Amino acid sequence: MRKDIMVDIETLGTGENATVFQISAMSFDLTTGDNHDSINLIGDIEKYGSLNVDGSTLKWWLNTDKELLTELLIKGTYAEYDLFEALQKWLEAQSTTGDMKDVYLWGNGILFDNAKLQTNLNSCSGLKYPIFYRNDRDVRTILELASIKSGLTEDEIKESVTDENERKHDAFDDIAFQIRLVVKCYKILMDTKELNSEECF
Repeated sequence: MRKDIMVDIETLGTGENATVFQISAMSFDLTTGDNHDSINLIGDIEKYGSLNVDGSTLKWWLNTDKELLTELLIKGTYAEYDLFEALQKWLEAQSTTGDMKDVYLWGNGILFDNAKLQTNLNSCSGLKYPIFYRNDRDVRTILELASIKSGLTEDEIKESVTDENERKHDAFDDIAFQIRLVVKCYKILMDTKELNSEECF
């Protein structure tokens, strides 16, 4: 059975080897939006061997939500290796076939979230990026396609699934929003009735 998983990460930089300090993932039903298993991993950067931080990202955090950054960094418990090991084990446990071909990993820009996870997992001794090479999926792509088909702007589609009670840039809240967004876009693409639905606004 197909298993779709949404992932989101928070980092201290934008470079290839930027320090990842939060990883959240949740499995979901692409057709209904029902959520299933989830994981929320927060690293303790004091336990990291080194940090790859860039000034622009640090300033962005301080200007955007320094309180959230502080909360997350204080709550962190995982050493860097343990963070990625826990993610790999969780992802592998989602597969019902054992070969990971039934697991599809969605990221809000696979060249950021998915790519950074792949780089970090493959650089950790004994770990690997477990996602089958054809099974990375991109939130931005399905959003663009839904926008083209519906005639709605991407922002209008996003607004239709926004929950003001969720905190932006907390990876766990972000995956909940991104799941609703993907499910909404999937419905638009699969069902022409969705084009005239009031749910779009």
